[in-house]
Formats: sequence, C-alpha cells, structure tokens
Amino acid sequence: MARRPQSDEQWNAKRTTIIATAIRVFAQRGFHATKIEHIAEAAGIGKGTIYEYFSTKDELFLAVYDYWMDAYEAAMRRAADENVNDPLATADALIETAIAFYEEHAEYAPILLEFWAHALRSDDPHFIERIQQMKKTLGAIGAGVTQQLVKKRAFSPVDVESFAQLELGISDGIFLHWVLDRQRYSLRDAYRFRQAVIGAGLMRPMLRKLLGAKVSKRLKTGFLSPNNTKRSA
Repeated sequence: MARRPQSDEQWNAKRTTIIATAIRVFAQRGFHATKIEHIAEAAGIGKGTIYEYFSTKDELFLAVYDYWMDAYEAAMRRAADENVNDPLATADALIETAIAFYEEHAEYAPILLEFWAHALRSDDPHFIERIQQMKKTLGAIGAGVTQQLVKKRAFSPVDVESFAQLELGISDGIFLHWVLDRQRYSLRDAYRFRQAVIGAGLMRPMLRKLLGAKVSKRLKTGFLSPNNTKRSA
C-alpha cells in the first residue's frame, strides 16, 4: 500500500511531477530501455518513492498515456460543447483542438507510438482498453458532429460512425507523417487540406454521374457493419 503524504493535493502534485519526469525520460531513452532508477534520478527522488505511487513501470507508462488522453478528451468535449448549434464551427474547433494537442506533443511522438505497440504486445489488457476508450470517446464526438452536418444537408448521407472512425485514423496518420517528415510543413495546412478534400470530394462530374449510386450506397452503409466484412470491391 502506497504511503500518502499529508494531503491529497500534495499526493497529486508529487504524482504529476513523477509523470512529467517519466515523459522526458521515456522520450530520451525509450520505454523498454528506461528503468525506474533513471526516472527517480531525473526527478531527484529515491526509487522507493516512485513505487509509493506506481507499483510497476507499466503502471507508470499507462499513467503517462492517461495524463495526456484525459486532457485531450476534455478539450475535445469543450470544443464540441461550445458550438452545439453550429456543427461547422464545432468541426473547426475540434480540428484546432487536435492540431494544438499534436503540436504540443510533437517531440514526444515516440512515446505515443511505443504505447500503441506496447498495447498490442502486452498481456495487460488495460493498455488496449485505454486506447479503445479513447477511440470510443472521440468517435462519439465525431459521429455526433457528422450527424448534425448530415441533418443540415452540409454532408451527404453517410454512416456517421464509420466516418468518425475513419477520421480518427486519418488524424493519427497525418500526425505520424508530419513527425516522420521532420515537421517540414504546417500541420494546420495538412489538416485543412484534408478538410478540403473531404468537403469537395475527388471525383469529376462525369465519374460522379457514373458511380454516384454505388458511392452513395457505400456512404450510407459504411464499413463497420459485420455484413460489410466480406463485401466484394
């Protein structure tokens, strides 16, 4: 059982300090090469002190991800709530919130990638469950905004849950490419280009006329339904 300091405020402050230090050390050394001793030394505390707050390195690693995702999810909810009657403004606010998060954490991108990889390898289900929780939260926000856009006839009829999940994947992909490209272009411009492509579509009028019914059907049915799994191209 961890030994708590004099107050919850002190406890939370010390815990946050350990997490912040762990972020820097994980980023420098990588998750697997990092030892609790490295984090304790960087924080100027004893190794035993860290174990009063986190029983294992995995638990600390999960706390780092929680620390980021809790803040990110809260920011996305605020962005969605501030423009409830204007889905276009909400969509813009969500994009700006995502950009701000990615830019703020760009130097720590390897930690995010390591977390995803560790979640797939680990026997501890908490890692993949936390990612799924994040996807569910952000997917619900995105689906809600998309539904409003469809109702206001700003979007064509589309399976909103499929679209929201696809958007999450696109966002992560844009961030990954931006990091791998050494941030040589504006992340905001990349997101705005994505937004323009989605808004305008890629088909020319002749192709749109030829494939319109097929595309419309696919938009409406999406790809998340089990019945779509074995559908031919």
